[in-house]
Amino acid sequence: MALGFLIWREYGRLTDMSDFVDTFYQVEDDKILYPMRIALLADLHLNEFGEDNIELVREIETLHPDIICMAGDMMNEDDPDTSVVVTLCRQLVNVAPVYFCYGNHEKQAIRVDQTSQLNVELEQVGVHVLHNRYETIQVNGNVIDIGGLSANPGTMEADYTQKFWQGYLKSPNYRLLLVHYPTFFFSGGELVGEDIDMALCGHLHGGQVVIPFVGGLYHPIEGFLPEMTDGCHRVENTWVVISRGLGNHNRILRVNNPPELVILDIY
Repeated sequence: MALGFLIWREYGRLTDMSDFVDTFYQVEDDKILYPMRIALLADLHLNEFGEDNIELVREIETLHPDIICMAGDMMNEDDPDTSVVVTLCRQLVNVAPVYFCYGNHEKQAIRVDQTSQLNVELEQVGVHVLHNRYETIQVNGNVIDIGGLSANPGTMEADYTQKFWQGYLKSPNYRLLLVHYPTFFFSGGELVGEDIDMALCGHLHGGQVVIPFVGGLYHPIEGFLPEMTDGCHRVENTWVVISRGLGNHNRILRVNNPPELVILDIY
């Protein structure tokens, strides 16, 4: 108990949720012919940085991403209002193409299929919604298969998932996957060893409380000391990039854990 108190006294800092930090990662890959930049947003949970998220939009503009990826939980399951997310996306599509996959909060809040209200509103403003599907795109001369996996861990055998997944893995192109749950890539996870070049994830909120020299402490679903809570990791065949997220949605406050905008350069 005394040790815990000393750590809190020296290092404990409640996080200001009205500001965010930029985190940059660089990855080399022989399949990428020309450099490209990705902005990764996850776990906004209806948080706003300035009116209509103007501060977040302006920062992304200054960073000049080639594409913008959203890895789920941009809204809250107990608040079906989509206006914060749609307003943000309406601005971001003027910066770069926006690709969106669902997290657990979107799936709980709405009926997630091609006729869901969120799907309709996002597509109306020009967002590419990747709900168990992929698109082949060109980014700075690179041919990319960008996919979005909406399955929960443990449900990969579902017919709707397998239909997407089997087609996705047949392509020879660079495979970029938006998947909310990094736990797919934990030890024994269902996607470990799959032929995916890059996975963009969120979900764990950086472990909520970050202990200096240790890392993230806890997640309500994954428990204490989750295996990977943030960062850029090599898991067999796959680079797994995990965002700490831009918001919060539980009673556990974030400590030493500022909201995060991830900028990923692949070359």
